[in-house]
Amino acid sequence: MAKKVLIAKPAFKKFSPTGYQMLLDQGYDVITTDLDRDYFLEELLPLVGDIDGCIANCEPWGEEAMSAAPKLKILARYGTGMNSVDTEAAKRHGIMVTNCPGVNANAVAEHVIALMMGAVRDLVHLNDMTKQGLWKNLTFHEVAGATVGILGFGAIGRLVAKKLTGFDCRVLAYDVAPDYEVGDQYHVSFTSFEKVMSQSDIIFILVPLLPDTENMINRESLKLVKPGVIFVTDARGEVVDEEAMYDALVGGQVGFFASDVFVHEPATPENTPLLKLPNVIATSHNGAETYENLEKCGIMTAQQIIDALEGREPVNRRV
Repeated sequence: MAKKVLIAKPAFKKFSPTGYQMLLDQGYDVITTDLDRDYFLEELLPLVGDIDGCIANCEPWGEEAMSAAPKLKILARYGTGMNSVDTEAAKRHGIMVTNCPGVNANAVAEHVIALMMGAVRDLVHLNDMTKQGLWKNLTFHEVAGATVGILGFGAIGRLVAKKLTGFDCRVLAYDVAPDYEVGDQYHVSFTSFEKVMSQSDIIFILVPLLPDTENMINRESLKLVKPGVIFVTDARGEVVDEEAMYDALVGGQVGFFASDVFVHEPATPENTPLLKLPNVIATSHNGAETYENLEKCGIMTAQQIIDALEGREPVNRRV
């Protein structure tokens, strides 16, 4: 009987035809989703009873889903973040878990630079005014000469630093394991979390979601920042205390919040009050959605599935 692989990543076949064909060439029975979003748990459970592998997006892989998939050998996360997978449950069930570290870094780095410029120049407001026939000149600060802080100097943070070299700004960074060689290459000064928060005019939040980083941006840490600071994030929603950020935006302590990620996703004005504020730019967890990244992630996850199901050690194994 052919091995069965569930592809839970929406539009995988469209955006990674190479990865999809790799699985077909192995003779696998490949199941894809017609949804344009992630599976909810109740939708996932009926599909996993006889699967051998899964290319997982952000659907919930916890104890209940893994218990319903007794044949499952590998979860290949289509992306970097691991917060949708209960790795301890995976260990108990003997399920390998992989991800794609660094593959999406350039796509996300470009996206957050775009968010930064959208916030610095309030492009959404300008666009809306101009299309409404309101021809006004608004005045802004330039990035040149500003101090820009980067929280998290992993693959994305390093590329953001590289792209900032053309903006003639001072760059600070905080990371628990600083890469001084790359920092020197891009003229980055490593310092403490507190100094990044207190000295920066613009702050990028690019840390992974870990117990130590959950609610890293909270009421206490927001007291450190310069009035009017701009935050840009493509970490995970839970890194920011959204209620505290809301109050800081309303009170003027934070000037702008530009985010691709939220605690509740899909985010709506009802479950995410931040979306109601004029000094918030919100995108729909879209930073990694480039043709180039989608194809590369598809190829990597397909190869991870193939290696695991054919008895080889897959790359980037986390469990």
